[in-house]
Amino acid sequence: MNQTTRLWGGRFRKPPDPRMMKLSSAAGAHARLAPQDIAGGKAHAAELERAGLLSQDEAHAIVAALDGIARDLAAGTLAPDESDEDVHTFIERVLTARIGATGAKLRAGRSRNDQAANNLKLYLRAEARIIGAMLAELLDAIADQSERHAASVCPGFTHLQSAQPVTFGHWLMAHGQALSRDASRLQDWEKRSSLSPLGAAALAGSAIALTPELSARALGYHGPCENSVDAVGARDHVAEFLFVAAMLATNLSRLAEEVTLWTSRQFGWVVLDDAFATGSSIMPQKKNPDIAEISRGRAARLTGDLVAMLGALKGLPLAYNRDLAEDKRAAFDAVDVLGEVLPAFAGLVATMEAKPEVMRAQAGTGFALATE
Repeated sequence: MNQTTRLWGGRFRKPPDPRMMKLSSAAGAHARLAPQDIAGGKAHAAELERAGLLSQDEAHAIVAALDGIARDLAAGTLAPDESDEDVHTFIERVLTARIGATGAKLRAGRSRNDQAANNLKLYLRAEARIIGAMLAELLDAIADQSERHAASVCPGFTHLQSAQPVTFGHWLMAHGQALSRDASRLQDWEKRSSLSPLGAAALAGSAIALTPELSARALGYHGPCENSVDAVGARDHVAEFLFVAAMLATNLSRLAEEVTLWTSRQFGWVVLDDAFATGSSIMPQKKNPDIAEISRGRAARLTGDLVAMLGALKGLPLAYNRDLAEDKRAAFDAVDVLGEVLPAFAGLVATMEAKPEVMRAQAGTGFALATE
């Protein structure tokens, strides 16, 4: 990596050791944040134009070049290379390569600290809506099955022992209630994550970016963060997102456990659609509830992501520290897991076939009517 491809290094007399850069660099791993970095760059270009540091033509040239970079990224014809320390360096390198010194002017008045905070917050705000839509599909599937089996009597359990008869629809909707609270938590999280860190720069604000409320509005925020130190040093919004994700995965894991039981021969309550089950490589009679089992296992990963983020934050002094870069690994994993699990589980629930006659036959066994 040479001096021209770094956003720092003026005081250094030696180039960075490759071992240090291997540890420090993450442009490829964080490339999914390039659209957010570009959006932040366009908002900052407008800020620099308002400050008189960019002419109208220069601002337009930067925005047009950033739009071109976005198109190339979407087309798969552009990606970070090994010389890029991070996604910010990658975008700025390509920008200056395409429009020269004008592109380098975008660096004025901002820091990677507020860029990094902004990129992930924008990304999570968008992903929270996508996750919410996928969760709504699962809730619809649960509601449809619950309505279909509103009168299908089945055993109710405490301690996994037959307790009192209920209906299968009522039992399913208990899971629906928990998952609907997860949907509500996602919405609440978005409200608390509605302030923009742009303009905070490294930590003390910027003498150039004087109208951060306009940049915030351009990016879909409700306004700027009130404290510049908090803007770059806080990651409680990431930890909270990870909690919501882990709670959602945990609630889904409880449903997954029950689906695994219901589809066993010992219960026989539910038959999975062939398209949403797998078989055995040696036992031809097997029909395995892999979606439920994988979902149950992935819940543990999301719990781990939350604990990792909380551990990184614990005892961390203000403002920005590189420890905070762990936010992206944990957040990306949570988004990816839910993006795979929720659609698959929605399909499983929508297509599974319940057996009311089997459930009814078991409902009165084990003195289940003793309380009555």
